[in-house]
Amino acid sequence: MKKAYPEGVEVRIKTLRINFIYKETRCRETLKGWDITPANIKKAGRLRAVIVSEIAGGEFDYLARFPNSKLASKLGRANNNGQFTLLGDLIKRWLIVKETDYTPETLKKSRNALNVCSNILGKNRAVSNITHEDALTLRRDLLQGMTAYSNRENKKGRSVNTVNTYITICNEFFAFAVRSEFIKINPFNNVGHLTVDRELPDPLEVDEFERLVSSLSATNEQAANLWTVAVYTGLRHGELCSLAWEDIDLERKTLTVKRNLTSKNRFKVPKTKAGERTINLLSPAIEALKRQKRLSFLRPANETSIALRQKGKNRIDACTWVFVTGLSAHGKSVNNGYLGNVGINRLWHSCIKRSGIRSRNPYQTRHTYACWMLSNGVNPAFIASQMGHTDMTMVLKVYGIWMPSGNDSEIEKMERALNKSVPLVSHLKKRQ
Repeated sequence: MKKAYPEGVEVRIKTLRINFIYKETRCRETLKGWDITPANIKKAGRLRAVIVSEIAGGEFDYLARFPNSKLASKLGRANNNGQFTLLGDLIKRWLIVKETDYTPETLKKSRNALNVCSNILGKNRAVSNITHEDALTLRRDLLQGMTAYSNRENKKGRSVNTVNTYITICNEFFAFAVRSEFIKINPFNNVGHLTVDRELPDPLEVDEFERLVSSLSATNEQAANLWTVAVYTGLRHGELCSLAWEDIDLERKTLTVKRNLTSKNRFKVPKTKAGERTINLLSPAIEALKRQKRLSFLRPANETSIALRQKGKNRIDACTWVFVTGLSAHGKSVNNGYLGNVGINRLWHSCIKRSGIRSRNPYQTRHTYACWMLSNGVNPAFIASQMGHTDMTMVLKVYGIWMPSGNDSEIEKMERALNKSVPLVSHLKKRQ
């Protein structure tokens, strides 16, 4: 006759096991170290009854009961409301909450980062089961492991900047989990950033710029005008894309920065008040804009929605785009006529290749403006205001180097300064 055991208790060959339903999943847990005795069988029945009661009351803590269980790691624990805190579920909730604070671009970046990190950590893993060691291992795997792109070729490892960005986002997410009492300790506390060697600006030399523009003058006049304006104004590429004739006063030789185009093709005002600025146009930029006027000035204006800094607020600008699409042979216009960020990057690499100059990042047009101005003795504070920085700290930190081609002129300046103190020099000579 088969022996009767308490409900949910199984006696295996050498082990005791209990089973129960949790989160619509049948769970079986072996009671390790429990000998098969009548007393332990009754004790197992009482334990199983307690667990069923805790599940019914939303108080069951799977990880506390069975800390080494694989199912516990997957199903996690419940908070006071009986809501399960799996990593993937909490990430979704956090991203919904952050929609209020983040721009669409920042939200997308955070979503992508957390998607990558949760795939490595385990989306179906309890948030409370992620340790400091897991965080350190994640950092290593991000740096050395294979990427998992679905739309481009995968490679081994990610850049240090990317790894640091992902760790920062994870740290913010787990800090939210602590404040919301899903976990007690942030596992990303004291997970330091990897050391990054700051990349120095790599601006165009004057002769390189001349080669770039001259190679385009006969074949792509707009491109020649675009890069001339970029180099002689220091505009960000999103600002170039969203530049309208309504922003330019060629009589007063000024250009007003009013908007920026994001990576998601969304127009918004500059991030800071300092970004909304008036740029004093230099002669090469003025001449380039005059040439460009023949190409795009008479095009129709577009009623364009511009997102303001206050969430949910926008304004409508009438924009006659300066740099446009539809100038090629097929005559088609995309993006409502404006040149987008993707288009401007492709154009840069195409122009660099055509000119034969050394390849570099398209953002170097902005670096070129700053370095050229500094090498010619322009006040750093004025350069900062023209570039949209709050003060000159960033200019001195990033661009405080002299162009190689400017070394001779700087030595001449020092010689002239030294010559003004002839009495001191003569006095020193006499003492020798």
